[in-house]
Amino acid sequence: MRRSLWVLCVALFFSACKKEQAEPAPPSLEATRPSPALPKDEQAAEEPGGEAAPGAYTLTQEKLEAYVRYQRQLLAAYEALLKDMAPLRLDAGRGDELAEVNATMKLIEGKAKAEEAARKEARLSEEDVNAIADVVTAVISQRQLTQAFQIDEELKKLEEMQAKLRPEQREELAPQLAAMRERIEDLQKLTEVRRTYGDANVDMVLTHEADLAKNYQDMLNTFSKR
Repeated sequence: MRRSLWVLCVALFFSACKKEQAEPAPPSLEATRPSPALPKDEQAAEEPGGEAAPGAYTLTQEKLEAYVRYQRQLLAAYEALLKDMAPLRLDAGRGDELAEVNATMKLIEGKAKAEEAARKEARLSEEDVNAIADVVTAVISQRQLTQAFQIDEELKKLEEMQAKLRPEQREELAPQLAAMRERIEDLQKLTEVRRTYGDANVDMVLTHEADLAKNYQDMLNTFSKR
């Protein structure tokens, strides 16, 4: 029974890490995108190595700081918009179909206007916002994931449990634990993100990780009020 529980624990934790990595980013960060993703010829190709593909977007300190300001202004605009829409949303919640349509249209229109105003205020192009959002979303969401899972502590607990098993059990589980360590290391080092966007872009995002993580959480809180 003890051995079965250990195998299940390892399998579930490893699978959870893989699943979270594959899932799309939370809607909070996606909400800052004013238009669909860049055309294929403008996206960074996912090639081995830390360097971004030729023609990939190059993030600068100036652009990143402008993007942080853009996010803050957009958050304020969203909060004001949701507050103004409260009466419409109340009517929609009562089963009024016309009110529901009006609320949806007003939200779409207000969101588009807020995005354009915030983007222009920050002096960013749509290409800037889309490209920066790509790498910021990838970096910050993964960093939030590793912190939420407290994977260092969980791995330590599993290793302590493994040490208490019989030699043949430890040997049997060693490959699984090694694979987990490798996966965790990849998550912590942002290996896949760096392969996609390049080391320079990822490192640039990390210089403003605190601000971007705050914006991430504030966006979650704002949209949870809807």
